[in-house]
Amino acid sequence: MNVESAQSPYPTGFPSAPDQPEGWQALPPGRPFPSLPSDPRDLKIGLRKNSKKELEADVGGYRSFAGWKGEIGGRPTVLHTGLEGGAYFLMVQEGSKFPLHSSDGLIGLYAEAARGRSLFQFRFTHISAHLSDGLYNVRERFSYTREFVTLRTAKQVDFLRLYAGYQFLVHTKPALPRHSGQLGGYAVFPWHWSNVHPWAGADLRVRNRQEGTTWAVSAGAAFVSSLGAPPLRLSATYLKGHDLRGQFFREQTEKASFGLDMDF
Repeated sequence: MNVESAQSPYPTGFPSAPDQPEGWQALPPGRPFPSLPSDPRDLKIGLRKNSKKELEADVGGYRSFAGWKGEIGGRPTVLHTGLEGGAYFLMVQEGSKFPLHSSDGLIGLYAEAARGRSLFQFRFTHISAHLSDGLYNVRERFSYTREFVTLRTAKQVDFLRLYAGYQFLVHTKPALPRHSGQLGGYAVFPWHWSNVHPWAGADLRVRNRQEGTTWAVSAGAAFVSSLGAPPLRLSATYLKGHDLRGQFFREQTEKASFGLDMDF
């Protein structure tokens, strides 16, 4: 059912706020700002095949170091700080082999808050991107590395979660304009078959002229946990704009993909 519980202010299909005692706690479970499934590069575990006959794989993880739970301004609030990391791989099928073409890896720190139906996130992240064996002597490599600060906020409106973000490049190689923005949202609809809910989302990244604007729309089925854990998703995605991989950021791309994702 699409109802709130005593433990969570969010409808069914959205991860519950971390379940922890009031006050400060070391190594608390979960995180206040869960990953956004409509964001094609947010932290997740996933495997997809796209319309270019490529395999896309995401791996990642996180751990909150410290957390606090209490009330701020009369609203229940949960704060966390921790470490996260992730990687995005692209492989191409050649018969029974899947040579790796590129990899993008990141590691960073986060500070997050959930206050009622509002979510807030600060990230400081390092990312680097590399070509791999599948493109050896095929494509010229260059150094792609950057550190950046990301600020995001999200708001729960019934069965819809809307979000907006701002990113500032602290250091970047190659040199690029430092500012970019993000808008998006996703819905987990109240209709369901047992614990399966339909969902849909959209994401827009507005960046400088060299990196370009990229948008994505997604839809599929979310297998929802009765315990409030993040769902498992069977999803189809259409993406158009500049490639989000570091070694390909100057290039335009258009693709559809289908596969399985697990949020954090």
